[in-house]
Amino acid sequence: MRAAVAIALTAAGCAATGARALPEPPDPPARTEWHAEPVFEKAWSANVVVYNHADASLALGPALALLQTQYDWLAEYTSSAPGRVIVHVGAQYPCGFSMSGADGGPPELFLQAGSIFDSQANYAHEMTHGFAFHWGALPHWFAESIADAAYADAEIALWKRRKEAPFLATFDRIDHRSYGLMRLRLRYGAGYFPRVFRLLEARKAERERALASGAPLETKNRFLLALLSEAAGEDLLPLFTREFGFDLRTRERQRGY
Repeated sequence: MRAAVAIALTAAGCAATGARALPEPPDPPARTEWHAEPVFEKAWSANVVVYNHADASLALGPALALLQTQYDWLAEYTSSAPGRVIVHVGAQYPCGFSMSGADGGPPELFLQAGSIFDSQANYAHEMTHGFAFHWGALPHWFAESIADAAYADAEIALWKRRKEAPFLATFDRIDHRSYGLMRLRLRYGAGYFPRVFRLLEARKAERERALASGAPLETKNRFLLALLSEAAGEDLLPLFTREFGFDLRTRERQRGY
């Protein structure tokens, strides 16, 4: 991990200092109150642009390096990636959040300044949302749970901060908001969600129809459960309906969130 961060810091250094080897990316349109906040510093690497809206004393280099490292890992994990992600660092955000890019532009993440140098603080979760926007109008339960799963796998495989078995056990509670998908991670192992993502990419035409913004919720749920089943090698509908209490026609939200 330290070696990866050191390489990313070296690559980012040109963008964050006067020797700007990478051309400056364009700014996104100011479409929210958060965009309108003053910018104290802008820094960028190959695939990440960071805006400091919080504190002129913050040095963005270390955060930029961590974010680029997270981007590179997620690109392999999800089998696709936007060409760039934009990260806003603010002092007033109620929580970390993300939104799709304006007019097809890069997705935008909004991360709290108080924990911006700690990659556990929404890096994987919110960036996964940014990577997932192109899949379509995902039901909330799937979008949030898959972002939780990416966070868990990044902690284990990328940052190597967590021991797999005891860490995954913390998600294995019926009251956990991502209990269903994390049960699948426990059952089918570390390669399970990368298989799901490869199927999402491979089924592009079907995905675009099933996950269109106006598609019925049941259509979206059936498509996603079919992909989850194919990645598992067995029909998961009985598990979801009987053990998880999943209703294809009504399950839009996550449990407890």
